[in-house]
Amino acid sequence: MIKTALIVPKGSKYGKNTYLKTFLEQNDIVSKFYGAWETPNLSLLTIAGLFPDDYELHFIDEDHGERIPFEEHFDLVLVTGMTQQINRAYEIVKAFRLNQCYTVIGGIHATIYPEEASKYADTVIIGEAEPVFDQFLNDFSNMAARKIYKAECFADIRKSPVPRYDLVNKSLYSSYSIQTTRGCPRTCSYCTLPVMYGSVYRCKSVEQVMSEIRAIKRIEPNPFIFFADDNMFVNRENSKKLIRAIEKEGIIWGTQTDLSVAEDLEILQLLKSSGCRWLFIGFENISRSGLELLDARKWKANLVDRYQKLIDQINRSGIYIWGSFMFGSDHDDSGVFENTLKFAIDNGIYSGSFTIMTPLPGTELFKQMEKNDRIIDYDWSRYTFWDVVYKPKLLTEEELAKGVAYLYHHFYSIDNTRKRMGNIKKLLKKHGQDE
Repeated sequence: MIKTALIVPKGSKYGKNTYLKTFLEQNDIVSKFYGAWETPNLSLLTIAGLFPDDYELHFIDEDHGERIPFEEHFDLVLVTGMTQQINRAYEIVKAFRLNQCYTVIGGIHATIYPEEASKYADTVIIGEAEPVFDQFLNDFSNMAARKIYKAECFADIRKSPVPRYDLVNKSLYSSYSIQTTRGCPRTCSYCTLPVMYGSVYRCKSVEQVMSEIRAIKRIEPNPFIFFADDNMFVNRENSKKLIRAIEKEGIIWGTQTDLSVAEDLEILQLLKSSGCRWLFIGFENISRSGLELLDARKWKANLVDRYQKLIDQINRSGIYIWGSFMFGSDHDDSGVFENTLKFAIDNGIYSGSFTIMTPLPGTELFKQMEKNDRIIDYDWSRYTFWDVVYKPKLLTEEELAKGVAYLYHHFYSIDNTRKRMGNIKKLLKKHGQDE
């Protein structure tokens, strides 16, 4: 048996923003919300499904508290990581190489900077691994593995394996994730999705998704499942077929989508009856000018005038909204925090994620800011969405860092939580009277 470790490195979960850290030390409500959505790393579990039976697989999740057994010898070590995890990923592969272990690194950061990653790992996989992984394993078994593997095309996810959920320590997680689609046709300048998955929307078959749900239910009979698609309902007709099938599985679930899902009342009705309880929606900004800077095609900007109406439609369907807001665009001034807080409370946003705009490597935003000499920190561990790594235009770095902490403190206060829930209940009552 070929002893193999698949390792998730520890990341900088809430960054190094001292103002936010003070709030988090005093209030655990944010960690409880985020904890409900924390799942085992789906990339590595999917890759695990590609291994033949003569590999002895060990899934090690340092990011959720598991200790990495550096003293053990593994024939093969695979590590993945986002930008904020990558420094730790490099430390891990460096340590295992000293122990004569063959190391492989992949993920979004290694895809953007393969030359950097190749300084640490024996092999770097660029982009999606499925199209090249069989070739890598064949080369590895013949002691002829290459330094770089890069697919010539995107993966056909209709052929992707069922992730190896059976490998995880289930005591570490309160939910599990499934990916039903890859790719997104939107053109947000801050998003790494086009780099990793492209803009062509690819869907798994309904039968595949059901197989993955059942694989999870074999280890957790009553799971909460988070569908980890970046934008699940772009293909509306396929989505309706999928949701109808999910309903038969009797699960409770949530997903990520854009606000336009509210335009399809049939989907909203199906979501509630199928067990969907949460939609994570990226509003990003509440002003048209702020949104126009983030998307050359102005797709989200063209929705902003209908934000309230679309939010109301989701709320009245009985689905909670986890709203995501991002601060620090070139049109954001000191008033943006209080205005966003009022918007979120008045519109009954049940849970909120308030982040600092972060120019992730590989994105158009990063390229623009680097060209204009606005990147002030290349410490990848600070690329967390809670740290300021660039020069804001209308705010100081301190004002931006403080503003996000202010929003968490006030949005999750007891009084404002009551107000948010009260506004949702009023809307539901009004809708009932209208009917």
